[in-house]
Amino acid sequence: MSAGTTTAAADFAQALAELADGYPTDPEGTAPVIITVTDPATGEQHPVPIEPGQLDWVTALVRGELDTFRAAHSDGTGYCGHCRGTGLAGGTGGAALLAELPADDGSHP
Repeated sequence: MSAGTTTAAADFAQALAELADGYPTDPEGTAPVIITVTDPATGEQHPVPIEPGQLDWVTALVRGELDTFRAAHSDGTGYCGHCRGTGLAGGTGGAALLAELPADDGSHP
């Protein structure tokens, strides 16, 4: 494994910790979920306590990226998985409130 792997594991853990520290989602005292990022080169573990609501955000982000990746294929819609082609920012608001994708205006391949 390379030093880049070590840096990637530590960087990912640090980014999760910054999210957890900077953007609380749950009532004070809510038990956190512990995400442990293990460096494959060294075995060093980076435990990060994260609130359940924050875990929902991260899950939605990953699912949005998967949708974007699928839509980017030649047989895909071309719509962004985050905003569904609207340009609206989101979470549970914005594009997530749309019952269906916007009509194709010809601007997507």
